Amino acid sequence: MQIYSSQFFLSNKQFLMKIFMKFFLLLFILFGSVNLKAQKYALLDKHFAQPITYTNAITTEDKLNGLFPLEKKILPQFINALEEIENKLSSKLPFSEIKQYEFGCTKFAGITVSLASEIRMDYVLTSSCDNVIITMHLCDAKNSNESNDFFIKTWIRYIKEHLK
Repeated sequence: MQIYSSQFFLSNKQFLMKIFMKFFLLLFILFGSVNLKAQKYALLDKHFAQPITYTNAITTEDKLNGLFPLEKKILPQFINALEEIENKLSSKLPFSEIKQYEFGCTKFAGITVSLASEIRMDYVLTSSCDNVIITMHLCDAKNSNESNDFFIKTWIRYIKEHLK
């Protein structure tokens, strides 16, 4: 039977205490980070008055506040689709087939409208994220193609300036 000195016993206690402290610190960090999720949605202001905000859930209050939700991960594809539509509007060429887009919970529904003076585009965006349906008229056939082109360019600039 071996007898340990009191000095060895105390150093063992201190060693165990350090291990327990590190263990609890690690647990605290792990459990703290589990609750921190990346923001899932980007809320775009339809009137460019507020910067883009990010959230984990869409509510009817967002709809009432004039915000349009998109999944954050599809923002680059969304911008590309806006640029394609803007390029068609600014080209002054006759519109070929109107492309329909769908990214995540967001859909672009487009048609052409023939008027006496010109053919115009009409696009409606619909977002159905978190079972909250929000629509937005991106391109309105009641407005000239130049006005719609200006609006889309401004919206693209707004999104790019406020991206995180």
